[in-house]
Amino acid sequence: MTADTPTPQTAEPRAAVRRFVLVAIVLPLLTVAAGLGVLISVAEALPDPIAVHWGASGHPDGFGPLWLVAFVLLAVVAGTSLLMALTTLPALRRGGIGSSPRLLGAVSWGLAVFLTVLVTVATTAQAGLADAADAATIWMPLLAGVLAGAAAGAVGFAIQPRMVYVPTRLGDAAPLEVADDEQVVWLQRTVMARGGIVILLAATGLMVVIAVIAWFSGMDLAGQAVMLGVTVLLVLLVAMNLVFHVRVDEAGLAVTSGLGWPRMRVPLAEVAEAAVVHVDPMAEFGGWGLRWAPSGRFGVVMRAGEGIEVRRRSGKTFTVTVDDAAAGASVLTALAARAARRSDRGAA
Repeated sequence: MTADTPTPQTAEPRAAVRRFVLVAIVLPLLTVAAGLGVLISVAEALPDPIAVHWGASGHPDGFGPLWLVAFVLLAVVAGTSLLMALTTLPALRRGGIGSSPRLLGAVSWGLAVFLTVLVTVATTAQAGLADAADAATIWMPLLAGVLAGAAAGAVGFAIQPRMVYVPTRLGDAAPLEVADDEQVVWLQRTVMARGGIVILLAATGLMVVIAVIAWFSGMDLAGQAVMLGVTVLLVLLVAMNLVFHVRVDEAGLAVTSGLGWPRMRVPLAEVAEAAVVHVDPMAEFGGWGLRWAPSGRFGVVMRAGEGIEVRRRSGKTFTVTVDDAAAGASVLTALAARAARRSDRGAA
């Protein structure tokens, strides 16, 4: 098999790396540092405790110390920047550059600005109050945060160079002869790369810490239930994406989570082509697990490396990273060809 010749990039990769570091890491940390500076400057004028949570009515219903707000703000922004550095920078330095890293960098700064503006405006508005229960509603700080975050995200996306990532196609599946009465099954298991596991567990741990802090900060029962639900959902999503079982047989291609759900299927009748490709998770899909790429591709992406890419007759593609991808693609191609022959004979 021979790799296709990649299309030249539309910008210098080193420039893309530098801009990504600026947008995804440096600017978010500078933003949160500025926000913390504002909080420190008004600390003496704030009530103790301050309002740290607002209910559905927009009025404060949870209270806590100023350090709690500062810690959560710093943890979320710094944690997001650290995740960006651990996940995306290695791919960028390898040359795996596409629209996903550019979007992730913009999201990192946009999130930092949104949270910083929301927290600082909502907190500084309490300066001079004797009781934080008299604080204004959260709607204006929330609106300011959304607008500022959206603007920062748009600027962050615009100042990064446009990079076109061309997936490396290792070749079509090798021919495999399968007799009409022969039973063929190909089985494989694909496990998430260690780096992806560490990052997902770190994100889950951060969410658990935030939930525990919120629990002890005086949040109402409804808010606690929401935080608990989000945390449990995140844990389930992580567990769902750690291991997948891949099967090729008379039914087609099936990729099933280790939990038993979800299960993705591509019936033989829908298989137009099966090829072996090299997959870069961050450049092509923006991460690991069940992923939708900006280009419209869908896949189960567990690590960088070889995988099976199936092009459906509708034109859509499904990708799964798995060892011995060439064998799996060959079996799938052979079974799809046999199913087509049977269908033609039946029609005749």
